[in-house]
Amino acid sequence: MARRRSDIGADSLDLLLDTICNVFGGIILMAILVVLQTQTSAGRIPEPATEDVQRTVEAQRLRFEGDRLQERATNLAQHRDEVARTFQATTSPTGERLADAQAEFRKAIEDAQRRVKATEGDAGTGRKDQAKAEDLLSTAEQALKAKRAEVRSLEEDLKQSQVSTPQMVRLPHRRGWSTEGACYYVVKGFRAYALDPEHRFNWAGGEQRAGHCMMTPIRTGDFSIRAAKVVPIDGTGYPVPREPAGADAFMSSLARYPAGAHYIVFFVYSDSESFAAFQTLKDAVAGARYRYMADPVAPEAGAFTVVPSPGHQTE
Repeated sequence: MARRRSDIGADSLDLLLDTICNVFGGIILMAILVVLQTQTSAGRIPEPATEDVQRTVEAQRLRFEGDRLQERATNLAQHRDEVARTFQATTSPTGERLADAQAEFRKAIEDAQRRVKATEGDAGTGRKDQAKAEDLLSTAEQALKAKRAEVRSLEEDLKQSQVSTPQMVRLPHRRGWSTEGACYYVVKGFRAYALDPEHRFNWAGGEQRAGHCMMTPIRTGDFSIRAAKVVPIDGTGYPVPREPAGADAFMSSLARYPAGAHYIVFFVYSDSESFAAFQTLKDAVAGARYRYMADPVAPEAGAFTVVPSPGHQTE
């Protein structure tokens, strides 16, 4: 009986040992399966790209920075509130007024600084304008000096003509109307330009040359009246220098026009040089016993108007 009881105890222990071994074996099997499943799942998960990793890191950094700035803003707000409470608790109304006055004073200083900068800019512009004005003034002064020199030269010429005129002046003596052949000349500066509008000029044509001048007919309402614009051609004509024989070249042009059958008509420009040349020419033709008449002209745009006449009142 005792032996049977011992066999039953041994069998129970064997069963317990088998159960424990089976449990451990199942745990090991399950661990192996879990490891295998994990490795399989990890193999199917894609490797994150470098850009994704950088964006994740940057997002975390920005989130951290935002949290830090938010915390700093909160701390500054708390500090501001504490300063305001301390200011209200420790400052009297007079102190508040002083603080307001100080703030207004600072604002006034800032406004003054802005005005100073604006004034400096205006001053720079003004200096540039002043430099330009000085240049213009210098140019104007040079032009004025040139004009003054020209005026002095004209005054000297006028003085010389006033001094020499009494020696050459004679009283005019009108001899009545002359209807002989007229010889026309334009006196401009120290030159005499021959003008022949009667014999070789086409009054129905356009601009054309007549002697040493260019003539352009003028249309008028009365077709019986002739008129033309006259312009001397520079570089032509006869020189009339200031010397005793200054009219020789001019007088040589009158060789084929005898004094008894011709007279001279002078169109004299209204300037001192032209009048001085006219005095020389007048003395020469008077000495050669030519009748003459002088007609002062005031040119406009370099030209003057002539109206032919069948005769002239000569000296």
